[in-house]
Amino acid sequence: MQKQYQRSVLLFKNSIKSEETFKQYTYYLDRFITFFKLKDLDSLITMNSGQLQIMIEDYIMHIKKGHSRSAVANPLYALEAFLDINDVQINWRKIRRLLPAQAKKAGKHAWSTKDIQKILAHTTDLRAKALIHFLASTGVRIGAITDIKIKHVKNRSDNCKSICVYADDKEEYHTFLTPEASQYLDRYIEKRRADGENLNDDSPLFRTSYMIGISPVKTLSQDAMENIIYRILCRIGMRGNGNGKRNSVAIHHGFRKRFNTIMKTTPGINPHLVEKMMGHSTTIPLDDAYLDSSIDQLFEEFKKAIPSLVIDDSERHRLEVEKAEKKTTKLQEKVHEINKLKQKVYEFESFKEDMRQEFKEMIKDLKSQSKE
Repeated sequence: MQKQYQRSVLLFKNSIKSEETFKQYTYYLDRFITFFKLKDLDSLITMNSGQLQIMIEDYIMHIKKGHSRSAVANPLYALEAFLDINDVQINWRKIRRLLPAQAKKAGKHAWSTKDIQKILAHTTDLRAKALIHFLASTGVRIGAITDIKIKHVKNRSDNCKSICVYADDKEEYHTFLTPEASQYLDRYIEKRRADGENLNDDSPLFRTSYMIGISPVKTLSQDAMENIIYRILCRIGMRGNGNGKRNSVAIHHGFRKRFNTIMKTTPGINPHLVEKMMGHSTTIPLDDAYLDSSIDQLFEEFKKAIPSLVIDDSERHRLEVEKAEKKTTKLQEKVHEINKLKQKVYEFESFKEDMRQEFKEMIKDLKSQSKE
């Protein structure tokens, strides 16, 4: 049965593009309602705007103690989005001045391949492995995965897959999975099917945990994805040490930075097409409007970086051997073609010589006949 919403919440829900963002914003709004012991969200839009202004100011000053600017800004964005769509006038400029100062930005660096090897080595969970490989191979924002369904994944050549991100949205773009990442995703999907899940095109690519596969399927949330990786990091001492120090690698954005770095430092890759594979506006003005790149073109660029994107060293070695064998095969084919051409030239020269001899004989015969 479809959930019934108050009109204020229904307006709010329809104004939010992503279901995941709606869930997160609703969480922050519920915390605000609980803090002030209000009945529901409808009570906010019937309140005197002056009184509501004071409440929001007090709430921001309360929650900012010991929290970063971003941790306080998210609840503020939720309140602003809800009240704006319901035509409640608040002096948001004044409230933003209450936010904590912007701390020195952390998470500037990318996960290294060795880091990801270590992360993968400390989990046996197939879903976690498939998720980590997915992030490392595609470079997608972790929040975008919640909207990806089975139908948005297509098989490509060379045991790769293409992924449609933000499907049917103006921000839609395509990225890809390496053979290694494709294999882990296939194994995860196959396990769900073997456990009894009736998968179809609209099934979520990653689902919540289950006791039996036939239980109602729920999409794995962004928070849950982040927690999966965070728990592994804590297990190996890369997070949760309680020393208060900011980390140089962001938990999930570190995968995106790695993808960006590898792609743009791979020889021969067009950086503007890399931007397309990351869902970025490109570095050349109006590129989004005028650079029309087919999925096939993007895939050809992606394939150049596959050996550097894969995580397992043995897989990288296998790809390098395979690449060398392909080069050897191509070289052998070229040598074969050259030899065929040489044979044709030899045959043509032999033919020319035969024709020359035959022509001489004809001339000789003609001379003999003329004398007679």
